[in-house]
Amino acid sequence: MLNLKKTLVSLLTATALLVTIPAQAQDVDAALQALDDALPGQLLHNPFDIQWDSRGNDLKTKIVDAEALSSGQAISARLKKKQPKAWDSVLSVQIPEAVSKGEEIQVYFYVRTARPAAGRDTANISMFVGRNEEPYDSIFVEDIFPNSEWELMNATGVADADYPAGSLKVEYQLGKAAQTVEFGPVYVSTLGPKEAS
Repeated sequence: MLNLKKTLVSLLTATALLVTIPAQAQDVDAALQALDDALPGQLLHNPFDIQWDSRGNDLKTKIVDAEALSSGQAISARLKKKQPKAWDSVLSVQIPEAVSKGEEIQVYFYVRTARPAAGRDTANISMFVGRNEEPYDSIFVEDIFPNSEWELMNATGVADADYPAGSLKVEYQLGKAAQTVEFGPVYVSTLGPKEAS
């Protein structure tokens, strides 16, 4: 389920660390621990060291200034024309940690629409959290419709299979429309085993 979070005080406070991280490894480790403590659950990756991957026809990416974000920068993904499938043009982040069947996974991410498709007010993208190789099964897939202002969104799902270390990714599927979307920091956590309801 996708939720819009305009104010999440603990997360916003934690992301302010992105601007003030000193160069020394011990201080980076301390900042990462502070962020992990501020977020629900346990981080599955290092959000201070995100390596963006892009793939697809007609997709151009670049780093842009983002004064509204504590990181000060974002990645812009511009798709010149609609693709046959949403996943034909993607921006993704690999998740190094393993996830076990039954774990609840939560993703917080900043996003805004820089230029929607003609006739639309928002972008139209899907967020895929799942395996980075065949059979490409997912923990969840959510449709996202960000507006022109920066939004902190989150989505949660439960793993229905085991995912070994290095087999997961968060993927923004952009192929639904010719559009430009900007993405800020992304935080992926496990909330532990989902309690039966």
